Amino acid sequence: MSPSEPASRQPWSDWALDHLQLGLIVLDSESRVVFANKWFLRHAHLSAPQMIKKKLDEVFPQLGRSHFTLLLDHALASGFPAVLSQTLHPAPFPLRLELSQRSQDKLLRQSIRIIPMGFQAAGSSDQRYTLIQITDVTNSVVRERLLKAQASKLQDMANMDTLTGLGNRRLLNDKLALELRTAQRLATTVAAVMFDIDYFKQFNDLYGHLAGDNCLREVAGVLREVCRRPNDVVARFGGEEMVAILPETHQAGAMQLANEVLQRVHDLQVVHGGSSVAKVLTLSAGVAVFDPHQPLTADALLGLADQALYRAKDAGRNQVCSAAVSEEGLVWATALVQAAG
Repeated sequence: MSPSEPASRQPWSDWALDHLQLGLIVLDSESRVVFANKWFLRHAHLSAPQMIKKKLDEVFPQLGRSHFTLLLDHALASGFPAVLSQTLHPAPFPLRLELSQRSQDKLLRQSIRIIPMGFQAAGSSDQRYTLIQITDVTNSVVRERLLKAQASKLQDMANMDTLTGLGNRRLLNDKLALELRTAQRLATTVAAVMFDIDYFKQFNDLYGHLAGDNCLREVAGVLREVCRRPNDVVARFGGEEMVAILPETHQAGAMQLANEVLQRVHDLQVVHGGSSVAKVLTLSAGVAVFDPHQPLTADALLGLADQALYRAKDAGRNQVCSAAVSEEGLVWATALVQAAG
């Protein structure tokens, strides 16, 4: 037996090692490969002669000064086993998945154990060997990914209004609180715009609740198109009322956006015979802005937007009104801006 070969094995040992459903590599005292089982060779797309008597970084140059190599050196120096988790280092070896297993991944996810031969065992052997065990954890990773996706989907569903596809009141409360904290910390503004469909009760009475539901979806679609910045939040507040939360937006910008929404809804030309404003569907909107120099709570901001909305309705609907808090703490309304009729 040559010095680079491990001690002789029992007749059944080759059969057992080659039928293990995990990878095994044995290194000699010079860190040269003396054994690689069939499972590893198959997934590495290599033959035994391409590995035997070679150092790992000769066969796999990408290992280089990788975390695996550093861990291997540490294990050899200390004599203690080491584990390389797939969480931070998912695929140190370029091991290919079988075609039947492939989805979005092509490389096998690996958990690796490095087990140096103990000093006592090495004393009774011709040299000190090191065992590297590679376990396929791809299925576990895929299951974890699916569970995370399902959890995320459930979370999205919990925060979604099922009729309109917008956020619900829970999402609105959470996001608004977050944006107000951020605005206070960064000294920026947050605008809240509350929209209400004009004469929606009359629309339902005249055309039925299924048509009313479709009307809500149409308006929600317009809001999604207009409020399209990554941090914009649009939610159904209740009934036919919807709210847009617009980070880093001043009064003028919020007014402009609200008018664009009103114009687009008007341009849908949804017939509304029960409206005394126009014979098509229209909205009214109220704008309020959080100013870090005169901060408002979330409830106060929404309350101010609601007051502005009702001023717009009192003034004749199909228009936008903005409200703010003066230095004296008084609520006032800006000039009303009529949407195209």
